[in-house]
Amino acid sequence: MNKNELEKLIENSVLNYPSAKEWMWNYCTYLGPFTDDRGDVYDLGISADTYKDETYYSAAIVFGNEAGDYLSGDLDRVEVGRDCYVETIKRAKLLGIMK
Repeated sequence: MNKNELEKLIENSVLNYPSAKEWMWNYCTYLGPFTDDRGDVYDLGISADTYKDETYYSAAIVFGNEAGDYLSGDLDRVEVGRDCYVETIKRAKLLGIMK
């Protein structure tokens, strides 16, 4: 997906945590809502930064309406056993953001 198509993901979505549009989705790519097997609700996203010709991907996983209510971490190094991280990686790969 190109940048415009990715930006439309947020425009056409109903967010679980709408206030995050102000403090998370203004600089991270929104990947959609997610509910895990325990019933915990998230809005998933990703951030990509390039350093010395290498791109690093970080999770942007919102779990509440306050500015600090999010999980992050380098997706190459986080504990991926957690469903919300696994789903973030899966979606990013499906959209062609990550390889």
